[in-house]
Amino acid sequence: MLPLVAVKGQSFDFGTEWEAKYSHNIVKGTSISVGEELRLKRYSTRLTKSETTLALSQALFRKTLKQHDVKLRLGVSYAFIYRYNKNDYYEPQHRLNVQMTSSKRWGDWSLATRVRYQTTFRDTHRGSYKYNPQMYMRYKLSLAYTIPSKPWKLTLSEECFQRLNHPSHKVVDEFRTVIEAQYRIDRHNTIAIHLKASNEMLVKNPDHFFAIGAAYEFD
Repeated sequence: MLPLVAVKGQSFDFGTEWEAKYSHNIVKGTSISVGEELRLKRYSTRLTKSETTLALSQALFRKTLKQHDVKLRLGVSYAFIYRYNKNDYYEPQHRLNVQMTSSKRWGDWSLATRVRYQTTFRDTHRGSYKYNPQMYMRYKLSLAYTIPSKPWKLTLSEECFQRLNHPSHKVVDEFRTVIEAQYRIDRHNTIAIHLKASNEMLVKNPDHFFAIGAAYEFD
């Protein structure tokens, strides 16, 4: 049973998000990527987060799973985050992720899952935190449709965040829904736009954040 937390108030906000990513296959099945994300809140008037990420991923059982249109990847990443926190100042954070992704394709449709362990180290010299590092398990389910003979791909995803270092170990305190349209310009260049709804739960003063975002990827 999930413990209930008294809700004192709610905040609603709208913002924009900008992303850029470069990825490169080192060898078959192994890729490295670097990415940058900027997130603006307060109705897109304040930069509240920048995140620089370096990631490495490896395809598992590639030859065996290919004949079944299945993909399985193990990935690790490090992110340097500069965030505007609730105490109204910017602070640096360091984040480590380990994740497993899988996908299955049926013609023009595909279904993907991602399980990510996330731990974020915050600066205790600049703020007081009950839990540091902050640890989460993130579970994501995505359904995608590739338009036949067109460079468009449409994706709907739902993700939940389970806070691990809460005493109950059972608190799911955020749900995130994203609708994305991706357009492949050519073999190496892809752009995308998305709409996101992020809703906190079971926390004091929960945030409800809605955003429109754009992304560019070169591989």
